[in-house]
Amino acid sequence: MKKSFVWGIVFLLEGAILQAQLPPTLHRIAERDTAIDMPDESRLFPRGGVEITVPPGSQPPKEVPAKAISEEHLATIFSRLGLQSVRAEMFREGVRRHWGEHFCQLEMYLAGKNERGDAVPPRGATEQVYDPQALILPTEKHPAEIVLRRLTALLDSLENPGKEKTAALKTLRADVEKCRNFMGKEPADDLFFALAALRRQAMFLHPDLTRCPDILFCARASYAGSRLTNWFNSDRTGGHFTTQVYGFNTVRGGGLFRISGWQLPQPEVTDLLADRKVSETSREKRLVGKTLTGGAFMAPDVSYDGKTVYFSHCASREHCWKWTPETTWNLFKYHLETGELHQLTDGPYNDFDVCELPGGRLVFISERRGGFIRCFGESADLRVTTSVLHSMKPDGSDLYPISYFETSEWQPSVDHQGMLVYTRWDYTDRENCLGSQFWTCFPDGRNPRAPHGNYPQPWHTFPDNRFDDTRFGFTKTAPSGLPMAEMQIRAIPGSHRYVLLAAPHHGETYGSICVLDLREKNDFHMSQLRRVTPYQPFPESECRGRSQYRYGAPWPLSEDTFLCNSWEDLVVLDRFGNEELICERELLPIGYDPRLRLSDPIPLQARPKPPVIPQQTTQGEDFQNENRTATLGIVDVRLSDQPFPPERPIRYLRIFQVIPKPNPWMNQPNIGFAPENTPRIPLGYVPVEEDGSVLVEVPHGKQLLFQVLDENFQAVQTMRAVTFLHPGERLLCTGCHEPQEESVELSRSLPIAFQKPPQKLQVECDFPEPINFYRLIQPVVQTSCIPCHVEKNLPFQKMEHEDFRPYVFYFAGGMQRAIMTPHFGGSRSIPGRCGAGGSRLSQILKDENHQNAVSDEVRHKFTLWMDANAPRLGAFHSEEKQKQGELVLPILDMH
Repeated sequence: MKKSFVWGIVFLLEGAILQAQLPPTLHRIAERDTAIDMPDESRLFPRGGVEITVPPGSQPPKEVPAKAISEEHLATIFSRLGLQSVRAEMFREGVRRHWGEHFCQLEMYLAGKNERGDAVPPRGATEQVYDPQALILPTEKHPAEIVLRRLTALLDSLENPGKEKTAALKTLRADVEKCRNFMGKEPADDLFFALAALRRQAMFLHPDLTRCPDILFCARASYAGSRLTNWFNSDRTGGHFTTQVYGFNTVRGGGLFRISGWQLPQPEVTDLLADRKVSETSREKRLVGKTLTGGAFMAPDVSYDGKTVYFSHCASREHCWKWTPETTWNLFKYHLETGELHQLTDGPYNDFDVCELPGGRLVFISERRGGFIRCFGESADLRVTTSVLHSMKPDGSDLYPISYFETSEWQPSVDHQGMLVYTRWDYTDRENCLGSQFWTCFPDGRNPRAPHGNYPQPWHTFPDNRFDDTRFGFTKTAPSGLPMAEMQIRAIPGSHRYVLLAAPHHGETYGSICVLDLREKNDFHMSQLRRVTPYQPFPESECRGRSQYRYGAPWPLSEDTFLCNSWEDLVVLDRFGNEELICERELLPIGYDPRLRLSDPIPLQARPKPPVIPQQTTQGEDFQNENRTATLGIVDVRLSDQPFPPERPIRYLRIFQVIPKPNPWMNQPNIGFAPENTPRIPLGYVPVEEDGSVLVEVPHGKQLLFQVLDENFQAVQTMRAVTFLHPGERLLCTGCHEPQEESVELSRSLPIAFQKPPQKLQVECDFPEPINFYRLIQPVVQTSCIPCHVEKNLPFQKMEHEDFRPYVFYFAGGMQRAIMTPHFGGSRSIPGRCGAGGSRLSQILKDENHQNAVSDEVRHKFTLWMDANAPRLGAFHSEEKQKQGELVLPILDMH
């Protein structure tokens, strides 16, 4: 890997810690300022681990309620009912146990509760269900009635009008009618198991499944345990959507497996990598000639031609928070036809969630960019790194980041248009539990967008706000909850829709399955989502506390049928609520561990390849000598889904750079008034043309935040997210938060800005450096404001940073529910009600006492400071130097 791509934190080998590697610009800075106070090594990454409450072997795993049914009893039921399409020996013990557990689950649902004791279905779910057959009707009193109705709906869907019914389908229909006729005459419990057997046969007749060959899946255990060993979880053991992906939070064991003949009574499960050794031709040499036996596996993907399996492997032996090549995930690929096993990445970084692009490159998630998230305190002993999108060639070479985001991203996949879809944790100037939703970008990382879910209500918390926190289903203004995180997003074959998992923020990636339709008008709540599994409430937002959740890793076969895991096992699930077992843990050819969950089912077959979208950035080996200038074009900045105040016409566009965090502790140091804010650098501004258009050169590889300004350089609207450009990228935007469902009418001529060369950013207030209160504002108040206030015996004579809090506007950040912080909360900026223009201080600086006493230059500095969220510091280190007014530049993203 090239050193130029290691811009942030570099993990050293075992026995070492993380230390900063300065990019070239920072090396020059260090020559004149060698006292960058990086965290003490012993504080940065203390070692240790916490075992789960019930380690395997210490006591038997918890029992799961299940109604028992023997093969002999099943045979008696079939004989008594006269069923022709099923025989008792067709259904192994695991299948019968799955039915018995489903019976108990349906009994709980009929009583209005689920396994956790949550009320089901959750509020609003009946109106949001993907298919009404997945609900339970008020008239139904027994699980057999539910299965009969759902099975009938399935059979109806299999009988295509105008086509002759198959003999098997005719016999199944006749047997179902026999069961219907026995309703009220035979024991209902017996009828349930008869109908379950018929349901299994019917589901396996579905064309989606008859076309589905062998299935690849992963078995993985974590220190957070399972419902059998540890119902509740913690961040420390991997029970968090960031900490779950660390290699040292996994448990040795599990593997990659192939199930053949899964429709048969006794399928065959094989260990895909048993005795396979890493090939001599591998680019990475550390494990050449060795097997991966005894390690852990995660997040497989299958190539479009169905011949190659990509996956992550970790050899961690203990639950200890340290980064080494053995305790982190490395990427591998396995050729199904030749049996060759290649290691693609190595080193003390977690590399995971790999997916193949139509053009042949691989995209994956990695910590290699550097940096930490902002929301864990030092007392938690958690050092939570940033993991974002990276790209490489299929042999592991030419590796570089395609995302410069400063929090985390997960689980990229490619949709039918060839675009990447993935999850991003976005909380710029907002609370840290707010946005973890659907994002999309081009395969080379260009133009990341959030077309759904990133801005829930309330958008603001001014007195005229009428919304509660609509993410939670316990409020008056929300018909239901919202997913805390939308993960494992995949395009549905033959459809414009996506399947995704409503997952927790605090928990592993399991939860409730939903279908997303972006063609529906977005009401910023549930209008674009429909629940496939309405009796699994959304984790955290609809069920209190933290625990294990049922479903995960949905792989869509069509709009009707999905492979997924249900608790510990693999199942096939249909839109009507029918669920049948594919593989249980007991079939694995390895030792039993109650922490294991089977997941990530993928058909081992070729699948259609989406269109190849050409790379349009100058990254990587193939584009080193091309033009690396990045440009931003906006057709009309005035195009917005919220009206701009007419008395404040837009005159300028300002661009800030937002700085990532180089240390792992929340609010150490605290950057501004709100917790978890980020430093920012004003890169400059450009005038906006009369028609609202802009074309400007911008730096690449940096997080950018845009603001539109009035004639007084005050922000009228500001982003509460960030974007970035890549070398050579030309990003085109329609407007600033333009309505997504509307097209834009353009004149025959190009926008004015597009008829000229790109503008250069103009420096604002002679301040092209991180905004620091002690350098930008304190000299002004000490020389101009305080002397005047003291001379006239006016109040407000101290004017330290904290003294300005009541007078400025700033966006709230911090922990969950900070979105409801009065005046400063919400998820969006409201035009004309943010930054300097929404502050008391701006009004004071224009009143009769200050109109002539304060210069335009001083007023502009105050404006710039307030529009940047009124920060105290401009970097996450060297606080005392900053307080003394010294120039301190950030460590990350200053190349």
